[in-house]
Amino acid sequence: MSTAAIFLVVATLAAVGGSLVLYLGHRVRRPRPLDFHEQLRAIAPQNPKRPAQQPGGIVPVETGPEEER
Repeated sequence: MSTAAIFLVVATLAAVGGSLVLYLGHRVRRPRPLDFHEQLRAIAPQNPKRPAQQPGGIVPVETGPEEER
């Protein structure tokens, strides 16, 4: 086998091996995704006694057809 073919085979194996090492290392370090209840707990207001501040929004100027009755 020529040296060029050996070089290509070794380089390909090194690239695949390195990619696997990086993938497995990243997968181990990745935090566990939160389940639904943990997500709700994370976005809930911290002090339930104090009313939540409502964000400002668009206020309609005219009443809609369901409000005219």
